Amino acid sequence: MAKRILVQSLHLKDGAIVRVDDEASFEQLKAACLAALPPGHASAALEIFDEADDDEEARGDADTAPPEPRESVHVGHCRKVDTVVRYAGRSVEHPFSPATRVGRVKNWAVRRLGISHHDANELVLQIAGTSIQPARDKHIGCFVGQSCEVRFDLVRNYTINGDPTSDAAEQRLRQDLQAAPFVAGERDGRWALRELAWPLLFVDVLAGDKRRFTLRLQCGDYPQAPTGAFWDPERGGWLAATKWPRTGARFGNALRTDWQGGTALYIPCDRLSINGHDQWRQLHPAWLWDPQVGIVRYLDVVWTLINGSDYVATAA
Repeated sequence: MAKRILVQSLHLKDGAIVRVDDEASFEQLKAACLAALPPGHASAALEIFDEADDDEEARGDADTAPPEPRESVHVGHCRKVDTVVRYAGRSVEHPFSPATRVGRVKNWAVRRLGISHHDANELVLQIAGTSIQPARDKHIGCFVGQSCEVRFDLVRNYTINGDPTSDAAEQRLRQDLQAAPFVAGERDGRWALRELAWPLLFVDVLAGDKRRFTLRLQCGDYPQAPTGAFWDPERGGWLAATKWPRTGARFGNALRTDWQGGTALYIPCDRLSINGHDQWRQLHPAWLWDPQVGIVRYLDVVWTLINGSDYVATAA
């Protein structure tokens, strides 16, 4: 029986899912992981690190138990990552496994620095000298160079490029992007955060044939419903109608390309599309927008559409 392994690496921006037999040897697992890397990056010098092997410093007594072995692995060249976290003029450091999640490093730093639980809830790790705030489930090995080190600053989670004035809507969306439902979808390979350029959110959703379709969502009124459609990140514009995924009789016109000029999906959880379609509230209650569920509702609906039995891929 095959099982799914989440692979993270410096060479994989969004991670990858590989499938290996339950009885696969370590050599077979490594071969599958290396095969998932982009062309030209696989090397015998790279090693496989099991997320379950992060040390006690990362977990801590109050943290959650580590995952089962080989549920998530890291591919990289660093056996240890020299990690420094700075906050309010102080710093702490420790050599962690490259497969240690960013969320675990934050929890460790909070304990070592004696930060209260209340204050910690408002803080996130940001890579020093940048505005990059990695998701909690990312391995720290994804952010190293040849020096095998990474430096973080603990900052307020609403800080964007040093600007503390972002509004409550953005703060709420950032919180939901770090919450368990969204992170679980990333870990399962259903979607991956591409970029939050407020008020626009870009998320890659994985289709049944492993193709990635990028959603561009306008989220200015969050947690009210967003609106958006498929985006072409290479061209920097809406995805051409000929490249949209298709659905058959099961979902009908949910992915029609003529609706709103191809700038909004024809689904009940889209802010523009629900207007004038009151019948959807009775016909598709599970697909209606729910502020308590948040952004995962929209992503779940799109993922369902492009992973159903009537999904039809189009030319890349």
